Amino acid sequence: MEKANVFNIERGSSEDGPGIRTVVFLKGCSLRCRWCANPESQSMRPEILYIANVCVHCGACEEICPTHSISLRDGFGYISDADSCTLCGACIDRCYADARRLQGREYTSQELADELLKDAQYFRKSGGGVTFSGGEPLLHAEFLCETTALLKRESISCLVETCGFAPQENLRRVADCVDAFFYDFKHADSEIHRQLTGQSNELILKNLEWLEQNFTGSLSIRYPYIPGCNDSKEAVCAFFEYIRSFQNVKEIVFLPYHRLGLPKYVGLGRIYAMGDMKSLKREALNPILDWAEAYGLSVKIQ
Repeated sequence: MEKANVFNIERGSSEDGPGIRTVVFLKGCSLRCRWCANPESQSMRPEILYIANVCVHCGACEEICPTHSISLRDGFGYISDADSCTLCGACIDRCYADARRLQGREYTSQELADELLKDAQYFRKSGGGVTFSGGEPLLHAEFLCETTALLKRESISCLVETCGFAPQENLRRVADCVDAFFYDFKHADSEIHRQLTGQSNELILKNLEWLEQNFTGSLSIRYPYIPGCNDSKEAVCAFFEYIRSFQNVKEIVFLPYHRLGLPKYVGLGRIYAMGDMKSLKREALNPILDWAEAYGLSVKIQ
């Protein structure tokens, strides 16, 4: 069976699709968005995350590491070097403060389906299901198809959250297996998109247009609203101009910027590109409602 690394399974979600949902976070993404809230999702490989606020600074992890991959770094803490760490787990076992956690566990599609079906009763009573997120789930197309096939036998609804940067062949395969997509749109200008994410938006737009024309399930477009990146009226209206002709979009949702991922950047020894930028409140996005109306569009602020 196909295998993939999962770094989190979050139960009881009410914001990742209809009803009560279990969200599966898969590792691996080709984008490097400045504001990414899940930096541990970017690498396909498991990583060790350091939890600074519970560490007692005993130094036991550094002492026990057989490959000397752990060092105390100013401003971060006891960070594991991803290139030399063998993921043996000795530092995790030794840490009685639980300040070190492995991000990424390999599942077969059967193992994951068995785990998700534990929540089947909640799905059926609430009209919910399973949401695959990440990372970029479309990088695991065969794994998704196998897992969703097992869930579909039990009539479990499946949704994929995607940035759209994956081979279209993968998208087409997965589109035949799921009921809904949440599709991120980050910037209409390809060069600015590259500056913000590390990749141009051409493939993303091509895949979105294919979905809009061919996918028979539910398509929701999500716009992460990021200060200093894509929050100008010009950027937002360029998005509206692009999307206004789409006929098969269920909803357009704006997601206010938040900085909840900052501790994970620290725990991986990485610099957070958004610096001290404060999280936005929903009210800060209210002007978007008027901008959307001028284009004949209705939007939701989540």
